[in-house]
Amino acid sequence: MSTDLNLIYMPNGNVVNETNQDPSIPRVTGFVRYWIGADLGQANDFSSVVVIKDQSLPMPNDTKIVLGPRERTVVYADKFRGVSYVDVVDYLIKIRNAPPFGGKSELIIDGTSIGRVVSDMLWEQNVDHNAIQMTGGQEWRRSGRYVNASKTLMIENLAVLFASGDLKFAHDLLLRKDIEEDLASFTTQTTAAGNQIITQSRNTSGHGDLGIGLIVAGFASQYLVPQDIKVSRLKGWW
Repeated sequence: MSTDLNLIYMPNGNVVNETNQDPSIPRVTGFVRYWIGADLGQANDFSSVVVIKDQSLPMPNDTKIVLGPRERTVVYADKFRGVSYVDVVDYLIKIRNAPPFGGKSELIIDGTSIGRVVSDMLWEQNVDHNAIQMTGGQEWRRSGRYVNASKTLMIENLAVLFASGDLKFAHDLLLRKDIEEDLASFTTQTTAAGNQIITQSRNTSGHGDLGIGLIVAGFASQYLVPQDIKVSRLKGWW
């Protein structure tokens, strides 16, 4: 079988291989999705947005066409401050609908503090999203658009994704250094009772806003995957 497939990218994020109506060629459905993670700051603090591209494409494997390995890449980052909540909401809506994210993106915001206000404003405009409320412990649960998730769980999840190679930075990503500095500001400490907790030190760029945007996006890509995304492992792939 040819190593080149003619892939058709659908507006909803599905990706299929062209069969040219040949019944001997199976049609395999892959996907391209974007996870838009946002951390929302007070008036004098930065708000940040980080986007993960998440894809698994049809590919040839010997005489068959199969679903290729899942690839997640940090492809976009931005930060800003000194804008109103209305402007923040408008920005999130615009980026969610902008190419190439439009029609195939999931918006996830840090729902603590002013995140609840922004979530309500998004909800009033019928903008589908999840608001992550960071908690203690090691569990997570969803209730409507709100997700209560352990901060420790989310940070550990991101560390595992990077360590395993399941998540990478795009080679030309702007603000990568800032993101890495933000992530380095989070440390694990053990309490007198033997429990592990996450602490954060202030760094030169602020309160870790870019890092939190990536943390919530990474968590969503691992735990809040839409039901229509199916991921399988190829035999012989590690």
